[in-house]
Amino acid sequence: MDFSNTIIIIPARIGSSRLPNKPLIKINGIPLIIHAYNCAKSSQLDVPILVATDDQTIADVINDNGGLTLITSKKHESGSDRIFEALEKFDPYQKYQNVIHLQGDLPNISGNLIKKLATFINEPKREILTVVVKANPDEYNDNSIVKAAIAFSKNNPDINDIGRAMYFSRACIPFGDTNIWHHVGIYAWKRKTLKQFVSLKPSPLEKSEKLEQLRALEAGIVIDAIITSDHPIGVDTELDLKKASKFFQDLS
Repeated sequence: MDFSNTIIIIPARIGSSRLPNKPLIKINGIPLIIHAYNCAKSSQLDVPILVATDDQTIADVINDNGGLTLITSKKHESGSDRIFEALEKFDPYQKYQNVIHLQGDLPNISGNLIKKLATFINEPKREILTVVVKANPDEYNDNSIVKAAIAFSKNNPDINDIGRAMYFSRACIPFGDTNIWHHVGIYAWKRKTLKQFVSLKPSPLEKSEKLEQLRALEAGIVIDAIITSDHPIGVDTELDLKKASKFFQDLS
């Protein structure tokens, strides 16, 4: 498949209330943002990988490792706003129409999963594509883990099936004897959809849940979700940091 119209952008801001200077925290001696950058490279898509950051120190770390960076405004409240600014500056002639939005705090996301997103976002009907995995029971009531209510076309969806996202919450949804889906914070956007999204004001549900994807749903934008078996670690807390450290120690 031709991925020449695709770009990967990783937003990384220096401010974090729970983990100060989070992108620069070292896990097994390697900064978190470099782990995320290496995951992007492992997709082997042969597309630009751009780190959009508000901090020169982060940019220097990426540049020292041979990566591309672009300094963006410190005023952005969401990663999507940051990646759109970077996209417009990096690609003013709009060569790249498919955008992989890879979070900078996912140090062990699989390259194969990134490639799947790049593949499916090529389909004309897609607007936004994201990822879900079956949640572990200890995640059900963890407010740092985002859950998703997804409508699938069959009763027992399997790996690589794609459904339509109905809602995202930090609460355990949906109620009842059904699958609880852990939302993995990686997205693939059509460029025109990203442009539409950032033109919208933060929505009421987005403000309530502190989840920007709800802005899209409230505006009637379709978010599709693909099922994966991967269970990447999102580093938001000290406990997450310990989990990530153990993951890489076990690999070595």
